[in-house]
Parts: sequence; structure tokens; C-alpha cells
Amino acid sequence: MATWLAQLAEWYQRRLQLQKRWTEQRYVALDIETTGLDPNKHQVLSIAWMSITPPVMHTGSAQYHVFSHGQDLDLGQSPTIHGLTEHDFIHSSEPRQTFAMLSRALTDAVLVCHHKGMDWRFLKHIEKQYCVKFKPLGIFDTLAFEKNTNFTDSQNPPAKGQLTLSACRKRYNLPEYHSHHAFTDTLACAELFLAQAFKNKDQDIKTLQLLKKCGFVI
Repeated sequence: MATWLAQLAEWYQRRLQLQKRWTEQRYVALDIETTGLDPNKHQVLSIAWMSITPPVMHTGSAQYHVFSHGQDLDLGQSPTIHGLTEHDFIHSSEPRQTFAMLSRALTDAVLVCHHKGMDWRFLKHIEKQYCVKFKPLGIFDTLAFEKNTNFTDSQNPPAKGQLTLSACRKRYNLPEYHSHHAFTDTLACAELFLAQAFKNKDQDIKTLQLLKKCGFVI
């Protein structure tokens, strides 16, 4: 009974927090680079995150970490993977400490990512693997937001490539970043989020209403 009441109280406090104007909220943009799409089979190579208090992106306090998983990684025929070279893996971060830092960063913040399906799936796997908890207030998915606001005609769905991070940024006249790298993609995602949210006609919109435009509230 006590546990149920604690969970109810936590849910209620989260909902109260989400009733704040979206500009009064703290956000954390995040990008994860992995060896594949399945967290049960593939590994996290690098991760980056950055806090945002609209309209400010706190680039100076952003975090970027690479993981070697205690072994030499074979890059095959390519000298790089996700913008990483073999030299980058020499300076590997300790996963448990890194994810504990991320857990603290996400507490009482809204997670911002481009394509929540993959990032959230890996984060949930990390929770089990390293006994940490990620409890953002909600998730703002820049891909889902773009799809739900600019491609509402079911008879004319977005064509292949129209919802990539780069393609979405072009619609807001944001600069093109050529490198595919966790920190660069985090920065790109943070910029896109601010462009999307500030383009909204109702600047007094509540955080919960903004998240519903992505169709994903925890």
C-alpha cells in the first residue's frame, strides 16, 4: 500500500511539474551511438547529453563519453565508426559512473532526442544492466514532433529521408553538420528542438501540451 501511495504521489508531482510553461522547464538533449539497433545484442559506443533552459543551450557543461567495453574494437575496413577512431577508445569512460551522472541529469528534466524508439530502448536496457534509474518528466521526440505537425495528411505520408535529423533541420534553416558524432548530433537535436518549440504559435503552451504533440508522455 505504501509503495502504491508513493508511486501515486510521484506521478502527481510529475504532472504538476508538466503544467509549467514549456519555457520554464529544463530539458536534456541526448544522442547515443551504438554498434547496432538491438540493445540485447549490440553495445553503446558513445553518448552525449546537454542541458537546455530555453532559449539557452548549456554547451559548456555538456557531457561526452566513449566506451571501449574493456576490449579492442575492430573497425573493419573503415577507419572510423560513428565518427570515432581506434584512438578515441583509448580514453574510455567508466559506464556505471557515466550512467549515474546521466540519471542525475535527467531527474526533473524532459529528455529530448531524435527518434525516441532507439534511444529510450537502449536507456531502459542500461537501467537493468547497471542498476540505475532514468526518470525524465517526459520525452520530446523531435522526429515525432515533425511528423505530427508537418505531415498530418495520412494520404501523403513523409517520403524516405524526410524525417532524418538533417532533413528536419533544413526546414528550419538550421546549419548542416557533416560529421556523424554523438556530441554533434546532440547539439543538432537541441537546436532543432528549440526551433520547433519556438515556432509554435502559442508560446504560453504548457510542457504537457507540447509533449503531447510528440505523442509520448511517460
